[in-house]
Amino acid sequence: MPVLELKPCSRCGNPFLVSKDEDLKKIVCENCIKLEQRKRELQLGVFDNVIEVENKMEASINEMKNTLTLSKGTFNKQFYMNKIKKRAEALWRSIELIEKIEETKEEKYIDEYKEMFEQLKTDFND
Repeated sequence: MPVLELKPCSRCGNPFLVSKDEDLKKIVCENCIKLEQRKRELQLGVFDNVIEVENKMEASINEMKNTLTLSKGTFNKQFYMNKIKKRAEALWRSIELIEKIEETKEEKYIDEYKEMFEQLKTDFND
């Protein structure tokens, strides 16, 4: 029967049982491993939706630009330019948040991106 001892997790510091024979320098508990897997799943799910929305936004921006050049007299040019500028800024902000998420993998950036993504969906559909 193996002898067990309490060792602290190198990430969260919570103690858990490991075999005394194991000589591991970095010991990570199951909760931290599951948390890391959950973060990866969230990021993958968010990024798939992000790419889809960003592609739609780019297509919309290009469509608005084409509309502006084709019918200058019919539409208010400034209105469309403001819309293009707003969507371009949103696209830039989403790219900035994705880079922060990839670098830091912090939950607050993921939550911030989710809120922005929901706001973009409602703005885009209007």
